[in-house]
Amino acid sequence: MAVHIVGSINIDIITSLQRLPLPGETVLAEATARLPGGKGANQGVAAARMGAQVHFVGAVGEDDSGKWMVQRLAMEGIDVDGIRMLAGEATGTAYIAVDALGENQIIVVSGANARLGGCVPVDGGVLLSQLEVPIPALASLLAESGALRILNTAPALVEAKALFPHVDILVLNRPELDVYAPAAQVRAPLPGEDAEMAALAARTRTLFCREDQAAIVTLGAGGALIVRQGSLVHVPSIPVQPVDTVGAGDCFCGALAALLDEGRTLEQAVPFACAAAALSTLSHGAAPSMPSRAVVSDLLSEPATEHALPIKNRSAAILP
Repeated sequence: MAVHIVGSINIDIITSLQRLPLPGETVLAEATARLPGGKGANQGVAAARMGAQVHFVGAVGEDDSGKWMVQRLAMEGIDVDGIRMLAGEATGTAYIAVDALGENQIIVVSGANARLGGCVPVDGGVLLSQLEVPIPALASLLAESGALRILNTAPALVEAKALFPHVDILVLNRPELDVYAPAAQVRAPLPGEDAEMAALAARTRTLFCREDQAAIVTLGAGGALIVRQGSLVHVPSIPVQPVDTVGAGDCFCGALAALLDEGRTLEQAVPFACAAAALSTLSHGAAPSMPSRAVVSDLLSEPATEHALPIKNRSAAILP
């Protein structure tokens, strides 16, 4: 089995400052750094560091940044044969401001990512994609692939709802949920059920197109919700004092894909992914901050070499 990532590759220009600027305000940065990034690349590195065999499909420019990014991904043990270098295009760039509390603002120039197309369907393993590459490129890929299909619905694009019928697991955060499902009729919470989480789950279920779909709503320091048509599970996060939250969501997705590729269920994989995401906030940058399998296993007191059996069919990781 393997994790197949179809997604973006960016150079991250990160500035550190005491607080994020208000509209029209100029603030002075304390430091700047040039680091590897892009949601797809971040998730690929996270999955590789969890021990997964990762195959990457993406696009960069024929510039120094593109060559550097391909080399960095290859150094992580990622198969980069599916990365295309496009003439006349610049490699994608993200401009990121991070304040003293670890909060961030991000502006992305897509560059070569916007030209990605012609993706070949995947027959097995796990297919993980995001929305920093063209939706038409993902449409046929998701519809025709026989892998366990995970879509991280970021950045939030309303037109991406056309992809949802062809997805097995949706991963989204609360601001993205506000875009895709701004309101829903909410039943009274069951005894012992948290009313706010029940409301989030009800909104999330409006995105389902099939009975066998699942979704994970990430809540940052609040952990994550595993939502199915007939169930709701809250997984708490690991408490940390974040240094930089850039890439934490990508770390969650990459770790999740790696664990599901091993044959873990969602209930087994999500706590591990939450722990990995929490650890990723303890250092600066996105891809460079992804923790190793051994570090996460040590935090959870789980043997790093413990692997479940491979997934036998697509529903194995979704159904309880």
